[in-house]
Amino acid sequence: MSSREIKLAFGTIYDVVTARTPEDAHGPGILVLYPKGYDQNTIIQNTKLYAAEGYNCISLITDNSDEDAINSLINKVKSVESLVGQIAVIAFGQASLVAITMAKHPSIKCIVCYEPPHIDIVTSICDVIVHSSDPEIFSHLEGQSNLKVFSYPDVSNDFFSPTSASYNKPATLIAYSKTLEAIRKKIGPIYDLTALWELHTQYEFGERNVDATMSTMVDEPYVNHIPTMTGGVGYKSLKKFYTNFFVNSNPPDTKLVPISRTLGSDRLVDEMIFSFTHTCEVPWMLPNVEPTNKFVQVPLVAIVNFRGNKLYHEHIYWDQASVLAQIGALDPEGLPIVGAQAAEKLMDESLPSNELMGDAWTNISG
Repeated sequence: MSSREIKLAFGTIYDVVTARTPEDAHGPGILVLYPKGYDQNTIIQNTKLYAAEGYNCISLITDNSDEDAINSLINKVKSVESLVGQIAVIAFGQASLVAITMAKHPSIKCIVCYEPPHIDIVTSICDVIVHSSDPEIFSHLEGQSNLKVFSYPDVSNDFFSPTSASYNKPATLIAYSKTLEAIRKKIGPIYDLTALWELHTQYEFGERNVDATMSTMVDEPYVNHIPTMTGGVGYKSLKKFYTNFFVNSNPPDTKLVPISRTLGSDRLVDEMIFSFTHTCEVPWMLPNVEPTNKFVQVPLVAIVNFRGNKLYHEHIYWDQASVLAQIGALDPEGLPIVGAQAAEKLMDESLPSNELMGDAWTNISG
């Protein structure tokens, strides 16, 4: 089941562009405000995105800061049948001035403003988050306990707009994660990312079930094994990859040993030791390399992004030079490369450091 449209009537005061429920049809609310002239396709895509994160999302184009109109609007939002829980507001550009007025309303639990204009004062009973390319314009507001400003150096004031020539994807993604963190903290929903990831890996490595693995992911996921650029973008491509080159292609003794785990609002980072005996081709890690029967162990990091209660993408990193050295495909002599020692030292920090430096290290006392 995917998200569905919410049919709403707000009269002529506000221009309702689009509204959607979350996939399970119930959840807290996000009211997203845009200035006039904002790209409609971007608004529609954002609405679908926030619905996928578990929210009843209502997107409006507005510059109306009249308190009576705002009270009426919030009451209408609260009347949405599928809304269970509380409400947050996200605003872009000039529409942030409307959001700041909403910050005084008791039903609003969090406000997030992207590149708001100069603000003289924030009178708020809720948390206010600001994403800004020029934090100096908010320096006079320092000390307000419920206001937090995140700055993004070397970006323009429309860095978050995909249709802008100044669009900055890395800054936008970081701001998005900070936005989710702030909103989830105040109104939820909170998902058990550890349980979701462990179910995914159980299907992937334990049961080796492609359909079950894909069921834990969004409709259009992607996976990128960074050193070899193997994986897939989109359901069809990723399923083809999982079926033919990953889930059923790992050697029988493949093993993952967890070292550490870091959790964020929409991401999980696993640090692991990945090991296997190279008894068959491993297309995702060693494509077109014939089996060598060598044992390989290498530190591996998985950065997993979630959308709501589903996996969205995985970025997987490991030291390919170490893998190639261990199977005899790369001679480490004279190169700053180690083999299995990297995994061994990750497990036991007391093992020697700096051996690749040779005399440069040993000849210095201290």
